[in-house]
Amino acid sequence: MQYILPVALIAGLVALLTIVSDQPAGELQPLIPQEIWLTQVVGYLIIFTEAAAAYVIGSGVIRAVITYTKHLFDATNRQINSTEKVRLRLGHMLNLGLEFAMGSDILRLAVSPTTADVVILFAIVLLRILLNYFLEREIRSSAEFCGPGDFTPPT
Repeated sequence: MQYILPVALIAGLVALLTIVSDQPAGELQPLIPQEIWLTQVVGYLIIFTEAAAAYVIGSGVIRAVITYTKHLFDATNRQINSTEKVRLRLGHMLNLGLEFAMGSDILRLAVSPTTADVVILFAIVLLRILLNYFLEREIRSSAEFCGPGDFTPPT
């Protein structure tokens, strides 16, 4: 019963991406003379936010691999606790990276509102909701598993 929402969101995400994959992107004509200049500025902002998303996700993955490798040969209880911390920290970094990706898509939507861009933004929002849902469940289960004094969520 607790998996109805995530399964429905995943099914909706797959359906949306299937629908939008067949639609070509359209060009809109500029309405005001400054719109071309504004489009260029927003284009650079889009590149910056996409680079920020890639940096956050990449650095989170690299940090998770390094931390996991450091604690690979610890005692069993400590290794389990550190693995939980690594997983949760990586989940938080992925969530932050998705925030930047969503910001990039919102900027893209501001300058060229095509149906494909709206659906992609909606898919990213759904993905972020799913990630938050499962991350929150993991935080609760990790706190129960490790005990209140042993586990501290990542900062």
